[in-house]
Amino acid sequence: MSEYYNPNRGDSWNYGGKNWKLSRSKIDLFLECPRCFYLDNKLGVKRVPGFPFSINSAVDYLLKQEFDAFRVKNEQHPLQKEYGIDARPMSHAELNEYCR
Repeated sequence: MSEYYNPNRGDSWNYGGKNWKLSRSKIDLFLECPRCFYLDNKLGVKRVPGFPFSINSAVDYLLKQEFDAFRVKNEQHPLQKEYGIDARPMSHAELNEYCR
């Protein structure tokens, strides 16, 4: 936790100190989480970074693989059939350039 908390940070770097500056990112932090803003700017406790989009990336990858399989067979995906979508995954020469 030492990378997120700096107990030796002087008051001049905290809110109201001579080195403290209000930035767009600090305003965004306040609007998103006033408590996080207070902890960062008054107590010197940095916000822990968010989680990466690993689940989103995994779902995206799996869906692309699944639709690629139906694209090769020139068939509709079962969900397209189930929801009455009259379409098939399209094949295009530049598809890999835009979808990867």
